[in-house]
Amino acid sequence: MNAMQKGTKLLLIGSLALLAACGSGGGSPSASSAAGGDAAGTKVKLVFWNTSYPTIDENDKTKKKEDFYIYKAISRYEAAHPGVTIEIQDVPDGANAMTKFQTAGIAGNGPDVTNLWSGNYTMDLKSFIQPLNAYLKPSDIEAMTGWNAVTENFADEGTIYGIPDGSDGTIGILYNKKLFAAAGIDPVQQPPRTYGDFTAMLKKLKESGVTPVGTGEDGDFVYFLDYWFAQMVGTSGINDIVNGKMNFRNDKLADVMQRYLKIYKDGYVKTDQHETQFYNGKVALIFGGYNLLADASAALGDDLGMMKIPNFSEAALVKDGGIGGTGADFVVSKSSAHPEEAVKFILFLMSKEEQIARFKDGYGKLLNLKDVDAAQFTDNPLVIEQQKWASEPSTIFWPDNIYPSELSDYIGSLNSLVIKSQLDAGDFFAKLDQKRDEILAQK
Repeated sequence: MNAMQKGTKLLLIGSLALLAACGSGGGSPSASSAAGGDAAGTKVKLVFWNTSYPTIDENDKTKKKEDFYIYKAISRYEAAHPGVTIEIQDVPDGANAMTKFQTAGIAGNGPDVTNLWSGNYTMDLKSFIQPLNAYLKPSDIEAMTGWNAVTENFADEGTIYGIPDGSDGTIGILYNKKLFAAAGIDPVQQPPRTYGDFTAMLKKLKESGVTPVGTGEDGDFVYFLDYWFAQMVGTSGINDIVNGKMNFRNDKLADVMQRYLKIYKDGYVKTDQHETQFYNGKVALIFGGYNLLADASAALGDDLGMMKIPNFSEAALVKDGGIGGTGADFVVSKSSAHPEEAVKFILFLMSKEEQIARFKDGYGKLLNLKDVDAAQFTDNPLVIEQQKWASEPSTIFWPDNIYPSELSDYIGSLNSLVIKSQLDAGDFFAKLDQKRDEILAQK
């Protein structure tokens, strides 16, 4: 999530050209491993399709590959496991990577390890992914958060198809302390707890002469409205909507939509270049999380504050949280000849030492480990707070990773019409249910 707004619908059938491409740079992992590796007598060779770790610095094209975190990590792993070599192949992130993985899966020559978007993006490819329950110890699972993002039906227990890759943190509210103080608002001493508190705060900000809220053209559906939806029906309810057991058009979500739209109708929101407007002090708050902290801190410095999105109502099933969690995972291809060794390599990358090393190297994910002290790797109080939020059970896994990718895109495009009063809320829900039904009918 980034993460977090996703790409276009995945292609269902890859081309023969992609099939050929999948075997480039070392051939089939199974074939090379069966042959005993290279001429030097390597026992195990793992092919790692790298979709997320930087290997090029746009600001310093002279930077050598061995100076990037992932190459340093692989070097450490190979030094500790003399019988293993890791062949890294860079693959573009996003929908193209998942299409290529599917195409390789059909041909039976996928990589040993790769990184995918979590949730239904991974589950849609489970036919080509090795279930991992047999390769994970209870202590491995207990140490990390985010397992429901990689477990079938997003359950607490079940078939595990991936290993969570860090954390994207939790989406909350980033705000301008100076503008809040000018409006007589102290969200530290009196944070808004309910929808009523929130709109009362927005009213004060508007009366002070500033635009209270900035959102994207789609109304920040993924960051904001989706959280209130998920609060009222729970993660299981979002999954029920996806599976057709519940409709978008229901009383709980209709109530959320009505109050959400009132914020727009009352003139509290600006959707034109909202992040830039926030950084320039023209908007008092935006919705965001760890992904925006660096830019927001650079723009506002000590005037940057952060708080949680208020609960929609006392009837919320999950309170005092936010949207976020593990937006990506590592998977092992079914065609891997060395799934056990592949899992060991992934768990090495997800160890506390390596996740901290990755963070310090500038590759920004937070840690998906329980009881981690963020002060060990940062002195930024907002990052420390984000790490704390990310470990709380009240953080709701990204609903847009639970929706099919085609439905996620469709929701965002329609919501942009709803907030402009170009589409009725009832018609919005009816169209979403129709689209969901069409997707289910195609399966």
